[in-house]
Amino acid sequence: MEKMNNNNTIVQIRDALSRVNQKVNLIGFVREFSFPRKSLGTDYVSTLKIVDESYRENELSVQIFTGKVEDLPLPRSHKDFIILYKVKITEFNGRIYAVFNKIFSSYALFDEKSCIDFNPYQASPGFHLLGPDMDFVRRMGHSCSKFPFSGGMDEYLLSLKDIKSDKPYFDLVCKVLHVEEVTSNVWMLFVWDGNDTPPLSLDTNLNDEEQNPLPLHIEQFLLPSDILCTFPRVGTVLRVMTDKAHEKFGLNFNGIGKWVRFRNMTCEVHFGSWKGLLTSSSRVRYLPENHDIVLECIRNFNQRGMGEEGRFPSWSSPPYLAVIDYENVPFATMMDLLTQPEVGGTVKCIVRVLAVCPPQPKEFCTPVGSDQYRMRLTLEDPTARLHATLCGDDWVKFFGDCFSVDVLTTKMNKLLGVPGKEGSGSLRSPPWIKCCINVNSVEYHICGTRLVDI
Repeated sequence: MEKMNNNNTIVQIRDALSRVNQKVNLIGFVREFSFPRKSLGTDYVSTLKIVDESYRENELSVQIFTGKVEDLPLPRSHKDFIILYKVKITEFNGRIYAVFNKIFSSYALFDEKSCIDFNPYQASPGFHLLGPDMDFVRRMGHSCSKFPFSGGMDEYLLSLKDIKSDKPYFDLVCKVLHVEEVTSNVWMLFVWDGNDTPPLSLDTNLNDEEQNPLPLHIEQFLLPSDILCTFPRVGTVLRVMTDKAHEKFGLNFNGIGKWVRFRNMTCEVHFGSWKGLLTSSSRVRYLPENHDIVLECIRNFNQRGMGEEGRFPSWSSPPYLAVIDYENVPFATMMDLLTQPEVGGTVKCIVRVLAVCPPQPKEFCTPVGSDQYRMRLTLEDPTARLHATLCGDDWVKFFGDCFSVDVLTTKMNKLLGVPGKEGSGSLRSPPWIKCCINVNSVEYHICGTRLVDI
């Protein structure tokens, strides 16, 4: 039978652990939380992990059940704390946690400012702060900036340069740049940690490029330029999809512009691009900008330097399959080109050629005037993909003036990373090339570049 705790005083978490099957009042800093989602029944659920002075090293899980998704707590910062009234201490499989019941439990979230006048920035319906608890709120407010913070264990932590599609779950520390609703109630996060994701092999059929071109980005439409221009131009911006259970995610997530640690996420390969996935069991913790893990990310990025070599793809190294005529022009990443289309002139880049259109070498093996040669290349570096045109004399310089089908097929297969002589249906890994690109408004033309034998 459930026991009742008649003492309305807030108890420390360590004391609450011994009160299984009792209702207690708690106060603690929110260190981690899951994303609001639909429960297996009719409720909405979120799980918080909280700490206090008595329970610093471990964290108490609190399961929150509400009838409306907007009634679930939405922490804003790593400094925020929560008061929980009448939560039931429960034990299951040897693990002790607290359960918030929508009928008799209540909560309130405070930050450094709201605790000054005891006015929470979010509270559940029916919450009323008890007079004796004002002193608890005042003391927690004084401790917001000083209370020890843990970023979590390193066991499952990966950076973007280390992600693998065969790893079932991992943690990622990153900065959330933007959140976008891509379809009804399905959201995409754009996150960055300063690293380049590993280049992927492709299994797409080259002959499909005309009818089913390789997508340039995971989202259906490229983001508006005013948003894209705020993204870093070095390092991969990973697209992360939410689970369908995460209703109104973008409306409830307060992490845009913050460094966070996503826990228990996973990833998959989407047409040769990395795509992150948040599952129903994924969680997040906000990180202070002076946290060791965040400082390490920033330090590693700064070590790349903002000079030319630091902007090179970290997975590339010479010799490259192509050389250029204009070594003295500025270096640019694909993100540079996407975010500065108004800048004209010629730049040099280090990219991979993922696809060409038209894909059949025989279409270019009839001697005609050089102005008849025109090909679209899909270029990729760790920051983005884009289409560039190779035509006329620049096409002849790139491939040479030999019009043998066999010679051109060999060159195109090498450029596209096709093993052997088969041009389709094979897993391929395009090599890195150095090329020059002339930027004209929003059009990109390859120029002053030629393939070499390596």
